[in-house]
Amino acid sequence: MKRFSNYSMLAILFLFPMVGTAVEGIRLVCDEPVYNFGHVAQTAVITNVFIVRNEGDLSFMLKYVQTGCSCTKGRMNKRVIGPGETAELTAVYTAARRKGPQKKSLKLIPVDSTGSTLTFYMQGFVEAPSESL
Repeated sequence: MKRFSNYSMLAILFLFPMVGTAVEGIRLVCDEPVYNFGHVAQTAVITNVFIVRNEGDLSFMLKYVQTGCSCTKGRMNKRVIGPGETAELTAVYTAARRKGPQKKSLKLIPVDSTGSTLTFYMQGFVEAPSESL
């Protein structure tokens, strides 16, 4: 009986070589997904480049970059990030008409709605202009 189950296991492994090999899918990674721009004036326009890596075994296809508000814009340098590849997300935050603590988000939205996403943040403090009497 034991001999039969050993042969059966060998036959299964021989016939189905993918058994035990997991498909990881898309796995987006950024070493620094939060950018702290410190204290700035309302005239500031802050730019940061986030480096995105796909550590998975499938390609990520970007539909668009979603931002939390109109004061933040994001642009990817490529629409497809293959396994092992990197891409750059350039984020721009305009501090005009803002004041106090700020935390603005950018999110990579995939073509496939079930796909992997990654969220980035630009945060800091916007100084209100001093009022003169």
